[in-house]
Amino acid sequence: MTFNTKAFLNSSFSTAKIILITVIPYFLLAELLLYFELMPMISQVFEPFTTLLNLPPEAALALASGVFLNLYAAIAFAAPLGLSVYDWTVLGLFLGVLHSIPVESAIMKKLGIDWIKSISFRLVMAFVVLTPLLIIPTELLFDNPNTVTTALYQTSSVVYENFIDFILQKFYESVLLSIEIIILVSLVIFVVTIIKGFEFLQKFDHHLSAVMALITGVLIGITYGAGVLLKEAQYMSKKQIISVCYFLMVAHAIIEDTLLFVFFGADIFLLIGIRLFFATLVFFLISVYYKIDQL
Repeated sequence: MTFNTKAFLNSSFSTAKIILITVIPYFLLAELLLYFELMPMISQVFEPFTTLLNLPPEAALALASGVFLNLYAAIAFAAPLGLSVYDWTVLGLFLGVLHSIPVESAIMKKLGIDWIKSISFRLVMAFVVLTPLLIIPTELLFDNPNTVTTALYQTSSVVYENFIDFILQKFYESVLLSIEIIILVSLVIFVVTIIKGFEFLQKFDHHLSAVMALITGVLIGITYGAGVLLKEAQYMSKKQIISVCYFLMVAHAIIEDTLLFVFFGADIFLLIGIRLFFATLVFFLISVYYKIDQL
């Protein structure tokens, strides 16, 4: 096994930069909206959507930023809201499937899945993966679904003397939250770097390109694994590319994406189990379709 220290450091620093420039401003924006009591006004616009997901209206900006930007922006908006274990799990499932749409849809396009198909599929599957949480009584899935959780940082509940004190305190909290997320993500990158260093993975030949692409996408994700996915796709059949892409659109970056929400109290077994179940089901249905189509 070889460990690529340079790759680990480069990936960690670049990811840390993304986290800092995303979490701090969006966290502060969320706090300002709460401070000036503007959040309820904005939330009303998205209330039908959050009601459909059984989430509080205030989670609307977290959903929107996660879908169109990235999960770090979603976390920044959601962190100050005092969401419950159930809320974080719903948010993690939905955004685990439907996030970073502009970037990841562009990668899917390069792999042969056009924008309309990839976005439509992910939108539908984002609701489908929530089905167990919406139809099964929460008491059967969670021990304490209504427990309000936070990260290691604690949002201050003091009465501020002036606006400057408020901003300084919230900036401190945003930096602390960013550091905690950076540590978490860096640990994930460290583990992934170790996995990538295993000799048996490096010896994969092109007959196993579909397997390599699938493993890369599940562990690293569509965005960070784009290089490997595009490279291996050259040696894959159309059926293999479609099967891998549709599987990954439901379950990718299964470690990092999951831990970001587990960090705030989401149920890790539900987040991983449900996404892998539906991703495997999609993979199976595509295989069946191709067999029937070839008859």
